[in-house]
Amino acid sequence: MAFDVATTGSMSYLDVRDQLPSIDPENLSPQDVLTILLYLFQQQPGFVDRGHEVNNKETAWVNGFLFRLQNDASAERLSIEEVGSSVDKISALR
Repeated sequence: MAFDVATTGSMSYLDVRDQLPSIDPENLSPQDVLTILLYLFQQQPGFVDRGHEVNNKETAWVNGFLFRLQNDASAERLSIEEVGSSVDKISALR
């Protein structure tokens, strides 16, 4: 099932520093991207993490869907963009 990215929302740098203090929003690692995505998805009622995977410094897989964490440095905000999905990854979900 895809997520409603519009309601999943975004996160300001200030919120990242407050809610996830070990992450520097201006210098994200691949693991940081996954951590932020999972944090935002867990704010959605009914979200169930059936599988996730680190991909790179911009994207991560969650429940068979590839998401990009857009970093708008001028607005000091991170937002989510759904990039695509993988039938193989979806079929392998637990």
